[in-house]
Amino acid sequence: MYTRRHLLGTVAAVTAIGGCTEALGDDGESDRTDGDIVRLDELSVQNNHDRDHRVQLAVEGDGEMLHMGTYELDGNGGDRTIDGEWNDATGSYRVHAKLDDGEIRTQDVTDGVSDDASCVRVLVRIDNDGDLGVWNGTDCDPNADDSDFENV
Repeated sequence: MYTRRHLLGTVAAVTAIGGCTEALGDDGESDRTDGDIVRLDELSVQNNHDRDHRVQLAVEGDGEMLHMGTYELDGNGGDRTIDGEWNDATGSYRVHAKLDDGEIRTQDVTDGVSDDASCVRVLVRIDNDGDLGVWNGTDCDPNADDSDFENV
């Protein structure tokens, strides 16, 4: 079980790293020209590795921390969809993800997304090798599958 101290430590780390995204390979800018304002239709985490893993997620919208959570995922297909205010409101969103005790990865949800997209789906996935990846897609159809996502 995670304590309040653990959660506060994670918040501090994510907040500190929020201003240092260039070091993580994200320059904070999108390929889009419309100011990267979209609706984050879906955010989910998935574990395809054969071991159980813990993923810590933070969602930042328009510079404000909107969500922080720690998710225990069973091996070989454990998954979870995370709902929040981003499902209904457009904004400029970034996702911060940390696998177990690894590095925090920060990703602008519109990286690689076409200019005409109005909504984005994000999948934070642990692959078969146990590596963390952040994928996004613009097909916001509730019946869409994982093949609609691209690694960013």
